[in-house]
Amino acid sequence: MKVGTITTPNAKGQIVIPKAMRETLGIDAQTHVNLVLRGGGIYIHPVSEVITKHETDNSYLKILEKTRGAFRDDKNWETVQKQRRKLELEATRKNKRAW
Repeated sequence: MKVGTITTPNAKGQIVIPKAMRETLGIDAQTHVNLVLRGGGIYIHPVSEVITKHETDNSYLKILEKTRGAFRDDKNWETVQKQRRKLELEATRKNKRAW
């Protein structure tokens, strides 16, 4: 087992991220961090960008604007779905062979 830096939480459960690690990851007092529970441990990731609900809603609108009319030539939707399904299955088979 690789041992990094061992620290002890205080009475409130808080820990200090060592200075060298903060500097390496670019974490300062204004940096938000994301804590993820995984496999019996906690992973800490600095957050470089936060997307608000408003920005998310706007991004969906931008995608819809970019793809508007993309399916206008799809006259027979069932045929298009069958063709796409065929392409997906073919790609899956190709990937299985590569394994």
